[in-house]
Amino acid sequence: MNPTLHILHLEDDENDAALIQHTLESGGLRCSKIRVQSQAEFVAALEQGGFDLVMADYALPDFDGMTALKIVRRTSAELPFILISGALGEERAIEALTSGATDYVLKSRLSRLVPAVSRAMREVEHQAERRQALEIQKEYSGKLQVLSRRLVETQEAERRHLARELHDEIGQTLTMAQINLQVVLREPGLEFAHARLRESLTAIERVLQQVHDISLNLRPSILDDLGLEPALRWFTNRQAALVGLQTTFLAPPLAQRLDSQLETECFR
Repeated sequence: MNPTLHILHLEDDENDAALIQHTLESGGLRCSKIRVQSQAEFVAALEQGGFDLVMADYALPDFDGMTALKIVRRTSAELPFILISGALGEERAIEALTSGATDYVLKSRLSRLVPAVSRAMREVEHQAERRQALEIQKEYSGKLQVLSRRLVETQEAERRHLARELHDEIGQTLTMAQINLQVVLREPGLEFAHARLRESLTAIERVLQQVHDISLNLRPSILDDLGLEPALRWFTNRQAALVGLQTTFLAPPLAQRLDSQLETECFR
């Protein structure tokens, strides 16, 4: 069963109003229609709300359909509005559609009224579906942003953890081995092992440097300790030194440090 359409009808001619009502019902549209004849009645009815459609005569003695259209569009951009006129030239028809009218129907061709109303109501349904789709898309987009942010936070936490493990655990162990080898190297009577010991020390120093570089690449501690600008300055100078470039780093001073997550994303 088709739902009942609640229609606000601006029409001063009772016979025309009855003919329009008959046309709608004959076309299979169930209608609950309120007819008004003046601007005051129109505005009062509109403020009460609850209408699915507005139909308006183009010309009334003290009011007109174009003014009614402007009033409707000030409060709703989507409420269907159909102008019904005894005579509406091409120029005025274009003006009405440009101003936001959904459609127009001539009283001499009321056979177009039911299709026009049906199209208008389908468009309302499509708009509602589009709004729902956009809301769903927005919701999923928000969830995706949250998941992406959590992923970045997890990655950075893991980077920080690995960097500290490399620096504190492996780095300290290698440093201890380096010190022990240096002590052994100074022991008398071990001249035969000096070459092997120095080779081992060289290997440890190389691994220590690699561990240091990996730790910095994973998560430079300067980013956590001093913030984005010092970290970027350090990184720029470090990269420039690797390829033999001279750089100048310029940055306006910040009143305060940025949020840590924002610093991390900017640095990455």
